[in-house]
Amino acid sequence: MNPSRARASVVGAFAVLCAYFTGFFPPFSNPNELSRLQTVVAFVESGTFAIDGELAALGDHEDKASSGGHFYSNKAPGLAFAAIPVYRLLRFFLPRPDSPTAPIFVLLRLLTVSLICVVALARFGRRLALRPEWVSVAPLVTFAVGFGTPFLYYARSFFGHAWAASLLFLAWDALSGDGATAAARRSVLAAGLAGILAGWAAISEYTVAPAALALAARAAARSPGGSRAGRLLAFVAGAAIPLGLLLAYQAVCFGSPFVPSYAREAYPAYAELAHRRFLGFGPPSARVALDYLFHPARGILLFSPFFLWAGPGFARWLRSKRDRIDGVFVLGTAAVSFLLLTGYPNWHGGWSLGSRYLLPLVFLVAAALPFALSSPLSRGLFAGAVAFAAGWHALAALSWPNFPLDLSFPAANGSVWFLAHGWVAPSAGGSLGLAPAFSIAVGAVAAALALFAAVSAARPLAPGAPAAILIGLVPLGVLLLRPPALSYPARLLRAAIYGDYSGRDPNHDELRRVAERASTPAEHRQGERALETVIRQRLRVR
Repeated sequence: MNPSRARASVVGAFAVLCAYFTGFFPPFSNPNELSRLQTVVAFVESGTFAIDGELAALGDHEDKASSGGHFYSNKAPGLAFAAIPVYRLLRFFLPRPDSPTAPIFVLLRLLTVSLICVVALARFGRRLALRPEWVSVAPLVTFAVGFGTPFLYYARSFFGHAWAASLLFLAWDALSGDGATAAARRSVLAAGLAGILAGWAAISEYTVAPAALALAARAAARSPGGSRAGRLLAFVAGAAIPLGLLLAYQAVCFGSPFVPSYAREAYPAYAELAHRRFLGFGPPSARVALDYLFHPARGILLFSPFFLWAGPGFARWLRSKRDRIDGVFVLGTAAVSFLLLTGYPNWHGGWSLGSRYLLPLVFLVAAALPFALSSPLSRGLFAGAVAFAAGWHALAALSWPNFPLDLSFPAANGSVWFLAHGWVAPSAGGSLGLAPAFSIAVGAVAAALALFAAVSAARPLAPGAPAAILIGLVPLGVLLLRPPALSYPARLLRAAIYGDYSGRDPNHDELRRVAERASTPAEHRQGERALETVIRQRLRVR
């Protein structure tokens, strides 16, 4: 297939799936999203950032901060700031939301997070294709980012991770664009735009602050189009806009420009973590680093194995005279960010899909991949790894995606099990009364067509496209058919999630069946406690 058409197919399929699936799982309301949404509603409807009224109207949760007798979101406010004018516009046409799954929230997410993610993915593919030697692999690498990581799931949700990843990439792209228009993009004006984007990413997810600082250094690096000092000053001036908003927000909500929301955690467990070390961060941990890469519930290299090509890709990038500055920047930024994040005890992000705290680095690390795809064999094996990752993440996002750390191989042990029991992610088709199988088909067909287009464009391949895809899908099929056995507590938890949130098991019959299969006194006690818990209250998810 023509590489340009293949890239368009990949980005088009990504956009379709962002729009088709709603991102919500009623009656569950993810506190991470709801906390941000309540901030938006409170400011537009009541002129305050305090969410006390919205906690009563839309639901209480643990993701809140307490200050001056009021509750506020405990999240970095950048995404909420960006959503406020969009919500205000939507309110001309839609009523005030009365539930966390109101249509206005679906549109709000589409016009903020999803939109910027589609733009970033399209620009990423275009950037790669500007180099003649990468034209054929650009669609495949773009597909790997969009479908072979949790990026698609978080792009259709009101989380800050995919949003921050997109802003960081667009900031870097503005500073280091390739091709005939490079000088224009490296101008003082582009540096100012990069500063705004990088600053907004940092106030949307505080963990990307080191990357934003590295972008300031990149703005001052040698490149055509304006003086180094001029570009640096423009970058700083641009970044001052979102930073000023953050300082004003913190002064209004928490009494000082320099007191972040995490310093005022209302939930005791989070407050204890925030007051240990530096907002919960401590020395880097080798154990956490290994878990990021290989943990059976979160491991990046287990579920997105194509990132193995990043190692040789960076090695060749650093040897490239033409691109060495950007190679040093990207590798340094990724390494420092990764090292800092290994010092956070809650590295796994609670109940979630994948390692969400690392997701903001996805475009930067993926930029190294094309350097390692110079031979037909490397492309063929890479295509197989991408096919495996895309199949895994497609299944993970087709049903309930939020799993705790102790539920290993979640797509195999969780999502496939849920799909077999008829639980499919809410979607536009479901809203129209279409059968769940239709939504499964939409997700599978869109991803499959995009994969076929991307692999077909990546010529020459050894083995060829069909065999390369099969290399990835065969081990995926084996893993799905014979997943590692779940522990008894994990089976209880899976059944409890199904009973609480699917709407297909209101009496928790599945949980009772699992409890009845206890084979030891300890398991009997665990089963009894699980049944007592679901009677008293619904499970809480961060």
